[in-house]
Amino acid sequence: MEPPRPAHDAPAEELLELVHQVQRELLLRDEAPTGPWVEESTTDLRTGAKAGWYYPVDSGGGVAFRTERETASFAHVHVGPGPGALPRAIALSEVLIESLPGTIQSVSVGFTGLTTEQEQALTSRLSERPGSTVIQRFAMERELRSRDGEGLPPVPDALTLVPIRDISLDALSLLDQRAFRGTTDELLVGTELEEYRRVLTAYLSGTVGRFLDEASTALYRAEPPTLAGAILACEKSARRAVFQDFMVDPSLRGRGYGAYLLRWAMRALWALGYERVRLWVSASNEPARRLYDSVGFSVTHSAVIYRWDRTPLPPQPQSAR
Repeated sequence: MEPPRPAHDAPAEELLELVHQVQRELLLRDEAPTGPWVEESTTDLRTGAKAGWYYPVDSGGGVAFRTERETASFAHVHVGPGPGALPRAIALSEVLIESLPGTIQSVSVGFTGLTTEQEQALTSRLSERPGSTVIQRFAMERELRSRDGEGLPPVPDALTLVPIRDISLDALSLLDQRAFRGTTDELLVGTELEEYRRVLTAYLSGTVGRFLDEASTALYRAEPPTLAGAILACEKSARRAVFQDFMVDPSLRGRGYGAYLLRWAMRALWALGYERVRLWVSASNEPARRLYDSVGFSVTHSAVIYRWDRTPLPPQPQSAR
């Protein structure tokens, strides 16, 4: 099939429609950015401020784009359904990787518009490239029930609950970085502290949904001063919320802090009137999945992230929350 075309050559209305398709798919996964993301992304692609490629809608449609930061790139590939969807996805993915500047050492790519079987075929094809890693992620959901509003036991080990906004961004970022260091989850954000600041800033500013201060908290220990854990929640609709970030200091795991934070946050969401809550977890993170299972979360669907590194990574251990 013919190669994808540069996005800066696309007719404005057609490119806008393709980016709208991406947003619709991300909304189903509670991952869609808020605000004028569609319009801004379309403008960036049209002007060349963001690298991108596309297939016309009348040929099935598809779009791929990436953002570059320091030595890492984060990208997305979307294709319309129908005959040729998989070849279009392969071509768009390959041009993303092959056109990377030499200064970029890694790229992480998400996908929408494909069936599960097509995603598997695509990542199998891409994994033939040395330096490839495929990260499977599960969306897990739980209904909030009246018993979630019942009283909680005392805060464990005489720790203190502190509002998220009373914690400095640097302290939260350091905890997030420590919680995911050396794990598969780290590949989804990055190794640099600035990447964690960027992600947390997006949550706190409401970029991915209204931040729920009332259902977000941190556990703090005064002596010695330690930020033990934190959980951050955002609104996705009038009845649904999502836990965007959940972290426990690795040196303090196994003490029930994670389970306490989850139950505290679910109690707060129930009191606010939400009916369901969702979170995402990497398939390889078995300790976290066991914790979520234990408090009633169940898998609703899955997605994959494809990662390519110029220097192949060593095997990634599991993380625990």
